[in-house]
Amino acid sequence: MSEGIQFQNQGEEFGTPPQRSSFDFASRMVSWGLVSSRKEAEYAMIGVAALALLVAAFFFFRGVGGGSAPPPPPISSALISILT
Repeated sequence: MSEGIQFQNQGEEFGTPPQRSSFDFASRMVSWGLVSSRKEAEYAMIGVAALALLVAAFFFFRGVGGGSAPPPPPISSALISILT
């Protein structure tokens, strides 16, 4: 029954896999001339990430403990008589 059927890609069941396209920022930094090697680009990216983490921690901890909030408004005498 299947003797007359022939497929074009008999050796490859699913064909060739698609090419992986990814953005390589380290290679891009070398091609832009920002750094001279891929290793330096990786160190530069680690340094930028560490700096961003330090800046974020500075602003986080400054906002948590360093800010002085204004005192709450005084309770009016009319509100005190309602509550008691």
